Amino acid sequence: PFGPMPALMATAEYVTKVHAVCPRTGNLAHYSFRKSHNEDLVLLGETEEYEPLSRAAYYKAQLRDKVKKMEVNDPEILPKKKQA
Repeated sequence: PFGPMPALMATAEYVTKVHAVCPRTGNLAHYSFRKSHNEDLVLLGETEEYEPLSRAAYYKAQLRDKVKKMEVNDPEILPKKKQA
């Protein structure tokens, strides 16, 4: 927590945490996944730009994005040629 939140939480009788639900798994969503391929640091938007995801769904989505970005001739993908 940042700003005045730690002091407020320490003096509050009750603290209710509200979580989003992952639309892919139905579990609690702990991550906000950016669906847009916009590279801007700050991007404002709602459901068309971001999606709340569970940990498992977030890692799958990140993996899919990384695979999409890879090229066939990427040196990290191709096995090294053996020299005779």
